[in-house]
Amino acid sequence: MAFVLGNLRLKLLAVAAASALWATVAYTENPTAERTFQISGSQIQHTAVPVGLVLIGDLPPVTVTVVGASDALRNFDPNASLRLSANFSGLHQGQQYVALVVTDTDPNTHLRRQPASIAITVDQLATITATVTLDQQGSVPAGFHLVSAVIDPKQVSVAGPKSLLANIDAYVFIGLDGHQSFFQDTPVVGVRDQKKKPIQGLLISPATVTVKVTIQADAVTEAKVAGWTLTGQPAPGYRVSNVTITPLEVSVTGLAATLDTIPQMQTDPVDISNATADVVKTVAVKLPAGVQDVSPRSVQVHVFIVKIPQPSP
Repeated sequence: MAFVLGNLRLKLLAVAAASALWATVAYTENPTAERTFQISGSQIQHTAVPVGLVLIGDLPPVTVTVVGASDALRNFDPNASLRLSANFSGLHQGQQYVALVVTDTDPNTHLRRQPASIAITVDQLATITATVTLDQQGSVPAGFHLVSAVIDPKQVSVAGPKSLLANIDAYVFIGLDGHQSFFQDTPVVGVRDQKKKPIQGLLISPATVTVKVTIQADAVTEAKVAGWTLTGQPAPGYRVSNVTITPLEVSVTGLAATLDTIPQMQTDPVDISNATADVVKTVAVKLPAGVQDVSPRSVQVHVFIVKIPQPSP
């Protein structure tokens, strides 16, 4: 009987030793470890903020440490396995700490460290009406200029923490790096200082406004020859011997591409019907399509009329 009991003890000791050895080998191959994760504040699920109050800024990030076997931690997804929640029903105005509950839903890991609360700042909810200002980034290319920039609607409603709405301005930012006019919907942002850094946490309505920008090519001024035209015929026995125009050239203002197509500036015609003497008239210079201005606006045309010599008998 003693011999049998001795063998049983030996067998039990052997099993215990084998188990310990297996556990040692298993632990060596897959040891327990821990990993620390930073979870974005946007992952925190919370109840609604009391009516009339609003959070200032985003919820702070949360640092959580998880413990588990190395294999489990290697495949651990904090966004899928960690649940963060807070109760905002008792919030009041000012800075305060709110209890935070963190739950690990992965059965192969457990939490080692987590914050008990998060710090948040709460303010009264207020609404103002702001006039939208256009901020132009860059400039139009050389040879072009900005004619107009129209914003519609001109005013927006801005809601948010009361302390953030003091001296706030509403802006739309557009880039002026081309020569084409454009019509686009542009988001509105709320800014306060000269750096025009957008303020987060504001509700702007409407969130976008329509901006219509008109860009035109610059006008140039060139000298062009003034032309003349005659209508009618002198009286019988008379003819035109010469025509002069003063001044010979006029200054024409318009787009360069348009002026390139104009060889000379036309004037109103001079009627010389039945003339027996010189005709001197001041006539207007005509403005072709695309020409903005001409100087002077009129010129003097002198038509020389002479008698046709009669043959000697």
